[in-house]
Amino acid sequence: MNIEGLSNFLKESSLDLAENYCIVNRRIVSLKEVECMGCNEFSLFSKKNMPLKLYKYFPNKWEVKDNIPVNYSLLALKNNTVYMQSPDLFDDVYDSNIHIEWKEYAYTRLRIYCQRCKCSTGENLNFEELLNSLSNLLQEVLNSSQNIQAVFGTDENEMVRLTNEIFANRILLLINRNVNLSEAIIQALEQEYIEYTKQLQKTFRTTCFATTPFSQLMWGGSYADCHKGFCIEYTIDPNIVELQNQYSNLFPMVYCSVRPDVTKEIIKTRDKAITDKELWSIYFHGALRKSIDWTYQDEWRLLLPFNKATVNFNVKFFPITKVYLGNRMNKANRQEIIEICHKKNIPYAGVTKDNNKFQMRECNTLCEECPNFQSKR
Repeated sequence: MNIEGLSNFLKESSLDLAENYCIVNRRIVSLKEVECMGCNEFSLFSKKNMPLKLYKYFPNKWEVKDNIPVNYSLLALKNNTVYMQSPDLFDDVYDSNIHIEWKEYAYTRLRIYCQRCKCSTGENLNFEELLNSLSNLLQEVLNSSQNIQAVFGTDENEMVRLTNEIFANRILLLINRNVNLSEAIIQALEQEYIEYTKQLQKTFRTTCFATTPFSQLMWGGSYADCHKGFCIEYTIDPNIVELQNQYSNLFPMVYCSVRPDVTKEIIKTRDKAITDKELWSIYFHGALRKSIDWTYQDEWRLLLPFNKATVNFNVKFFPITKVYLGNRMNKANRQEIIEICHKKNIPYAGVTKDNNKFQMRECNTLCEECPNFQSKR
């Protein structure tokens, strides 16, 4: 069964089946089984049937960066690098957006702040009761003209101390804007929540790959500028020593119909350095989880923690073994790509329409000898 067939099968299945299974690397597998895997286990599981070749589509467009024109597509071809993108810029609004339930986050964080201020935090206290407890304490401090920052203590952990300071300052700022104390605490929690969810998306950078150079949807969209761009073929070789980190951090997407709630687990990382286990949770439940509607992309991703990406977010990747030129690429751009391929001794081919099927295929004619190429502007 092809990738579209797998996707349709799950979509049309019973609710129980659709919510308990997922598609990973062209296979339908138990979602629970996959979720129980750690990073190393999932990596071994996915690489058993990893494609020998991965493909990346490029729009071949120029843009202005710091008042300097730059074409990142050409740089990727010339330098054999891939650009590690910030996931918050992707086209899918759910992409890498880890679901953290606001009410649970607010309750958990309010309880933590109450504990730090040594307020009453009985196990059975609800949100309103905790809010009243903290509000009353802070009001007493304000009435006595004391600094509320001191109420939170001076924790030895620098991250905790800074978090407390920011939270207290936000409350004071809101009070100065005539917001009542209880509402100021809630709004300070909201600001922290928004900031933290955005921060989680920026703990890593990623770049995406397909498993075919003939996807009409990839050629026809922004990925390849409506057939005007090009597609690079990379041959994945696990034996290249200097690319071991890249190989270890290549993963297939998990396509499913449900989003996990990892609120309790993720909140634990709020005031401390993220461990490898917690980083994997962010990877797996955010960066590697996608709606089943996107199954057609059959996507693999290279994921690197933010601090391990290079300064300009370009990293070396596996050898380029072929370049496919878009069907609508103009003559000047086609000639430029061909010249680069000649210099780097990389095979290339044009992509053309199949006359008998609604699909793209490799052109059998060398671009320079093609009448269409000669007549293109």
